[in-house]
Amino acid sequence: MTPDAKPSEANPPDPPDQLQRRRRQLQIATAVALVLLPVLVHVVYRSVTSLPGRVTLATGPEGGRYEQFMLKLGRELEQRGVTVIQRRSAGSIEHLELLQSGQVDLALYQANPVQHLTDGDRGENAGSNRVAFVANVYSEVAHLLVRSDAGIATADDLLGRRVSLAPEESGDHAMARMLLEHLGISQAELTAEFIDYLELEDRFAAGTLDAAFIVVGLDAPVLQSLVGSGRCRLLSIPHRDALLRRQPLIAVGTVPSGYFAARPLPRPEQQVDTVSVHAQLLTAREVSGVLVETVTQIVLDPGFQKDHRLGELLAGQMDFARQQPEFTIHPAAMRVYDPKLRSLIDPTLIDITEGLRSLIASLLIAGVVAWRWWRRRRQYNEAHRLEIYVEKLEVIERRQLQLDSGRMPVEHDIPELQRMLDQVTELRWQALEDFSVHEQMEDAAVRTFLNVCNALSSKINAKLSRARLDLRFDELVKRDQESS
Repeated sequence: MTPDAKPSEANPPDPPDQLQRRRRQLQIATAVALVLLPVLVHVVYRSVTSLPGRVTLATGPEGGRYEQFMLKLGRELEQRGVTVIQRRSAGSIEHLELLQSGQVDLALYQANPVQHLTDGDRGENAGSNRVAFVANVYSEVAHLLVRSDAGIATADDLLGRRVSLAPEESGDHAMARMLLEHLGISQAELTAEFIDYLELEDRFAAGTLDAAFIVVGLDAPVLQSLVGSGRCRLLSIPHRDALLRRQPLIAVGTVPSGYFAARPLPRPEQQVDTVSVHAQLLTAREVSGVLVETVTQIVLDPGFQKDHRLGELLAGQMDFARQQPEFTIHPAAMRVYDPKLRSLIDPTLIDITEGLRSLIASLLIAGVVAWRWWRRRRQYNEAHRLEIYVEKLEVIERRQLQLDSGRMPVEHDIPELQRMLDQVTELRWQALEDFSVHEQMEDAAVRTFLNVCNALSSKINAKLSRARLDLRFDELVKRDQESS
């Protein structure tokens, strides 16, 4: 026998008990999601509104004002629970590269004319969207240092002398090249060296260096050491107004007489006329807005400004802090400068919730796909389970067909038919226990199997009845023959 109906290939409608079970599972999942949702919102909110656990600051060369300022800023962040890493660097040009590559989070930078950077197109790259402006913190003054006993009185006396143009990856070097061009001196006319601040003091002390161009704040330790000790003097920049007219990014700079020492001799002895640029605090665009906003508030805090002698920033406040930014102001810093721009919901939170929504949508899609796979797999397993019963039933059917061949006596057929009838009954009871009531009612394949079991039972019963009648007739015939 081959059953007429096989497990249906089309997906049958889900039985009511399965629908109820899935409804309960959905209710449980919804309840769990509602319980976890506040926790998830809290985690997301904390991640958006909390400072990052670790921040890397570029400190510039050792002994400079950059290092001095960054160490103080780092201490402020550490007081707020942030782990601060101070990274030593060559100066402004390297700082741009470090910010663009994401190796540091904050760095100071000298605003320099782009045509005087070491790389012809570096200025264009520096203005890329990966770097953002936070605040001007102080002015860096361009200084022409000469050894006191070197006999250098004017810029013309620099010809043929050993002059430091600062390390090539620093903003000081770019300024030195611009000043040489203004003075009409080519690098070939000097014995040029490229010395950092620490080596600068040793070389001046040893008498192996005659002059140096550096760009630092007036309170930089290297300047205090060299000029305050009398080892070096400062020269004014000649024709300064012409330089200011040609270079819009630089401003007037002066060093008052007696700034570094008042007695026994004032140092410098006379006011020094020079130029200055802003030391700009920069960050990367992708840096946490909470960090940028916190750093901006620290820099604009009058207490911080007084403690660290940021006189221009203390006097000018936001006007000085925002003056002539060379890069686009970071949105988080802009919210500090202009509170009207502050929205009810932090834009960073919106960005994160957008990403979270995409993640949830992806998880839901994955869940639907997994559920469909599980459903097909279950249907396949159910079909395979039914096939086992069908195969067992087919074996019984083939055996009962063999009893019609007449090769075996009727006395043998009766117990064999009885055993097969019992096997069919046992198989039907197993199926009734294995398949639920709704599967028996709704699944056409299961219903067909049970009908085939009933039909086979009826068929075997008919054969069994016929075999018993035949046996009875044979007994009657045999008795009749014996009596006659």
